Amino acid sequence: MQVRHILNDRKKLRKVIDPEMARNSYTIQSIVMFANLASRCVRTESNERPSIVECIKELLMIIYTNSKGLGMVMHSLRMI
Repeated sequence: MQVRHILNDRKKLRKVIDPEMARNSYTIQSIVMFANLASRCVRTESNERPSIVECIKELLMIIYTNSKGLGMVMHSLRMI
């Protein structure tokens, strides 16, 4: 599924979020970041896809961003 066409349209992006997810469990900013990462991971050309290390670092950043946006206290994340 192509997600590039919805990345800049938050209303469209909200429509693809699982309705079972509690609204207070994510920020729209973290969803945008995750959708962007997902779209890069499925690119046709392997040299255009992020490495697993890059994915992990970005996922940690998304978790941190989401937690910060929800006002949660997090211990510092150790970056790889």
